[in-house]
Amino acid sequence: MANRGRASSETRSAARRGALLLRGSDGPAASSARDFPRIGAAHGARAARVRSWRAMGEVELSVQRYSAEVVAHRHAHHQLVLPVEGALSIAMAGRELRAAGRSGVLVPCGARHAFAASDRNRFLVIDVPLASAEALGAAPWFERSAGGPVALDAAAALLVHAAASELDGAGSVALRRQWAGLLVLTLAERGARGAARAPEKLRRALRFIEERAHEPLTVADIAARAELSPGHLHHLFRAVLGTTVQARIADVRLARATELLSRTDLGIAEIALRCGYADQSCLTRSLRRRRGVTPAALRRGVRSGRPAEPRRGGA
Repeated sequence: MANRGRASSETRSAARRGALLLRGSDGPAASSARDFPRIGAAHGARAARVRSWRAMGEVELSVQRYSAEVVAHRHAHHQLVLPVEGALSIAMAGRELRAAGRSGVLVPCGARHAFAASDRNRFLVIDVPLASAEALGAAPWFERSAGGPVALDAAAALLVHAAASELDGAGSVALRRQWAGLLVLTLAERGARGAARAPEKLRRALRFIEERAHEPLTVADIAARAELSPGHLHHLFRAVLGTTVQARIADVRLARATELLSRTDLGIAEIALRCGYADQSCLTRSLRRRRGVTPAALRRGVRSGRPAEPRRGGA
């Protein structure tokens, strides 16, 4: 048991060190646990939505087990990593997240991340292309939750375990797609209900950010619209959303820029201006810092369907 504790601690430390990868190298990284130091140093509407998604046939679900091998890559789709057993450490954008217990992780499209697990583990992994998230009506939830934890209540956790039991080593493609659609919709609708329970003044602030993210925005502007003091607004964002006002603005802008890069032929400079960035270089810096990729590389990866380090089923 003591050895397991040390291994788990070592794995978490490795994932933290793996965050260095997200700021630098674009190449794949993989090694055994004994090479962790080297790695760290180097680097009614629901049914309609389901029918629409089924016609696309792009969402994929699998049951995965991970080793202590540290891997760093990115992929051209959103990915939900939902725990069934054990824990997976994921380092992304300088932050460490853990998929364990009743907390999953949503890895956004194009985000470079390093991950490793230890001991016995099992995870439900759902790959969701941008177009499929939109077809399911879940795109707003993916935008809000990208790069962060995904809370599982008791009912959602039971659903995850049921899917894993049903599909681990078995299950047709059609059955897996049905489960994937059900899980995505369940989590998205629970997330939407949670947002709806936020205080009215906070909802007002969130709507204002959504409506004006393409314009220069200050905390004072948003607080005034919500009829709050800037200090109270900061407190609400921290207490209810677990984030900051500026981080929320950045998330909205980056989500919109990612969508335009993926689905239009607009120039990068024009996309930057449409999404509230001062110029193309500001968008490039933000995308590189938060996702570890440039706008041009993200566009190529999403359109080709071949991310820089293709590894199906990986976190």
